[in-house]
Amino acid sequence: MKRSRTGALALLLPAVLAPAACGVRPSGVVEVGDPAIVQTVPDAAHGGVAVYLKGPDGVLPVIRATEENAVPGAALMRLLDGPTDADRAAGLTSEVPNYYGGLAIGVDGDTVRVTLTRPVRDFSSVARQQLACTAAHATADSGAVTVVLKGNDTTLTLERCPF
Repeated sequence: MKRSRTGALALLLPAVLAPAACGVRPSGVVEVGDPAIVQTVPDAAHGGVAVYLKGPDGVLPVIRATEENAVPGAALMRLLDGPTDADRAAGLTSEVPNYYGGLAIGVDGDTVRVTLTRPVRDFSSVARQQLACTAAHATADSGAVTVVLKGNDTTLTLERCPF
């Protein structure tokens, strides 16, 4: 009986090892393309706005709880508050300069006008994108709007939010 088990094992061993020896070598992870982008939408039923902060690969939305409806004013006020401790711990920052002055917001059709009582020419391209995406995604058209930023030095038409 010992011989038959040994014989069966000897016949079984090549059958088990054959697929492993087919010449295909293991490889590491092969990256293809950019990471997936998922659009997030604030939960209007429970209150909330999307604030765009700077992450390692550009701006991305962070949902802020608010008692107000998702309107540009509520969203921009949360953006001007800056990142929270939890945001900073996650590596998120903001290039929008600290600002505690006057803020006026007007929505006229597909244009959102943001007026600050400070110079805006020095805003970086990332800060402009943060403002454009935050204001645009707080409207009913959810991003399909033009955002105009006016300061006491100039008026800028911001690029549309790419999301």
